[in-house]
Amino acid sequence: MDDLDPEQKHVMELLEADLSRIYPIFENALALYNSEITAKARAEHDDTAAAKAMHCHVWAGFQRAFLDEPGYTFLEVRGLKVLNIRDQVVLRAKKVDVNGRHRNADTAQQRAFDAQEDIPGMPPAATRVVIGYQPDIAFSEVERVIIRRPKGLWVSQIVDVDEDIQWVDITPVELPLQSGERRAKNI
Repeated sequence: MDDLDPEQKHVMELLEADLSRIYPIFENALALYNSEITAKARAEHDDTAAAKAMHCHVWAGFQRAFLDEPGYTFLEVRGLKVLNIRDQVVLRAKKVDVNGRHRNADTAQQRAFDAQEDIPGMPPAATRVVIGYQPDIAFSEVERVIIRRPKGLWVSQIVDVDEDIQWVDITPVELPLQSGERRAKNI
């Protein structure tokens, strides 16, 4: 792990003790969505409605796991819900695609979060990361859970290895740009 991004190593070391509590939150949230919302209602949900319902279940799961834990603070800043961990890491839960990327409404606050800029109401020194889940196409199981530094700088996947929850670096290797090429906007 010596060749890891130093920020990734720092963030993941801070979160390592919590991974066994974080990982099941996503599976439990999807199981709740599929067991307690009727099949008829789920059939009428578009991707946005399903993701929003899942987000509500995930947020409640984080609160059940960490609400009374010293050093863990739930913040809502102008509608943005995040978990502040010891003023060092701010987690935002999102659905991600196969590439581990999330989608957002393009707002100044969202751009500031992804760019690690100060946002009033959030600890300025904390690294802002997205903790994302990728559901299968049927929205029946979670294929993977990732922690990603926005702007594509690094990505870690949380994995269950014989009931031992760990993380691995899955940051994609960037190919060098050809002269005249521009890098695509990466969130």
